[in-house]
Amino acid sequence: MSTVYRNPIIPGFAPDPSIVFVKDTYFIVNSSFHIFPGLPIYASRDLISWTHIGNAINKTSQLDLSNATTDAFPIGPNKNLVATLGLFAPTIRWHNDVFYIICTNASRKEGGDLRTDNFIITSTNIWANEWSDPVWFEYDGIDPSLLFDDTTGKVYVQASWREGALADRNCSIRQFEIDITSGKRLSEIRVIWKGAETSNDGKSDIEGPHMYQKDGFYYLLAADGGTFENHQVVMARSRDVWGPFEVYENNPVLTASGTDEYVQNVGHADLFQDGSGAWWAVALGVRNETGGRTPIGRETFLIPVEWPTGEWPIFGRAKMQFERCGLPEKEPIPTPIERVDDVYIRDANLDHYKFSDDGSVVALNPSMRDLTATHGTTTFVGKRQRSSCCTATAALHVPTSPNTRAGLMLYKEDVRHVDICYDSNTGKVTLEACFKLKGEPKVISEIAITSQKVHMRISATTLAYEFSIRMEDETGWVLLGSVDALEMTACDFNGTLFGIFANTTSHAVSDSVVQLEGVSVS
Repeated sequence: MSTVYRNPIIPGFAPDPSIVFVKDTYFIVNSSFHIFPGLPIYASRDLISWTHIGNAINKTSQLDLSNATTDAFPIGPNKNLVATLGLFAPTIRWHNDVFYIICTNASRKEGGDLRTDNFIITSTNIWANEWSDPVWFEYDGIDPSLLFDDTTGKVYVQASWREGALADRNCSIRQFEIDITSGKRLSEIRVIWKGAETSNDGKSDIEGPHMYQKDGFYYLLAADGGTFENHQVVMARSRDVWGPFEVYENNPVLTASGTDEYVQNVGHADLFQDGSGAWWAVALGVRNETGGRTPIGRETFLIPVEWPTGEWPIFGRAKMQFERCGLPEKEPIPTPIERVDDVYIRDANLDHYKFSDDGSVVALNPSMRDLTATHGTTTFVGKRQRSSCCTATAALHVPTSPNTRAGLMLYKEDVRHVDICYDSNTGKVTLEACFKLKGEPKVISEIAITSQKVHMRISATTLAYEFSIRMEDETGWVLLGSVDALEMTACDFNGTLFGIFANTTSHAVSDSVVQLEGVSVS
């Protein structure tokens, strides 16, 4: 009996998926870049309904995100690259009753060079959101993956090595044997594949490797072509884990490049089998809205795969809906931990947030840094935008402390955000847009406040975001202005967030409290 599957299975800010099937449950992890908690974990028992059950980086003591900066620069006419550092593409695997996630923390101190610190974390109780501190290992690259070799019992790391800056194209997949407990490298690092070499200059953007054992072969899957309009999935295979690898003559096995399909930028895939033995893949993609608007960013799509014995896999397309034989009904996923979907910026100071018993009211301690800060954290708590058409609301109890600014924000990173902001010094609410590539922040409108409580609203469509306020003693909403969704679209890594914030310019009031009725998204 056929079942209808709908995409994306993880909507809104869910790039670089990796998946593992354990007993009766599928687990996906996504990259998270500068957001804390990091590496969100989603679970499903039918590949249809997915629940956010935890975050693998959920303690600020695990690692340092304070230097997860953003590089933004033009790369062509009306085309910008916005590259945010932090937690890059992870891989999740399961071996001998232990979950493993291997990942890169990319960072850049002020005035410093790019660093790529690689680590492994483990969990024996994924449902309790219990993950170890990182085991760090030496490798100067990104996108690491793990292979637990069924033949030899050894463990291998495959990862992308990139020469120079993130935007440079001179990449290869390299491999080494690792002691999975200590992180000690047990072999030399060897190049095992330089990519399909489909570009005119012979250079490759190959990254995101995953290796699988099947039918006596080691199959190596990787992303190539860059993570934007030329994104693709390519494969090679070998009888030996070290190669040489035969490159599949019909590469790419998956791409939307050169098509007019609604789902674009498809790539960075991971293959898996379901409980009945059928093959599937998860991959990232974007919904290409009118005029190339993709503000909510890269999402996770489910793709059917056929993989005949001894042959190469045959991937379906990244469609919004398709039919395939369904899986048996299983018990539902347990209730996730409280406030699992809250997000903060870089290294959150969690002492600056106090939630009421029902979670509806948040008391914020204003920070000296605002949302334009390139390093460190600021007082901000929000949620990912999961739908192209939705509404985010919050209510501000007007602060009386001087030099205090607070409100509701649409946020991608310090380079791009739009703020509905109350300023205690002026008694006004302003709508301010910060697009650093276009110059200084711009005030779109302002309005004087006459009540002690202000309701704030951001209404999203595929075309634009509208920003409105309403006084407590009034019934109608006042439109402050709108921003084209193209302003939140670029060749970028992140999706959009809705969040409440508070900052100050005075040390004297940094310990004061701003109360907001927290972000609700519908």
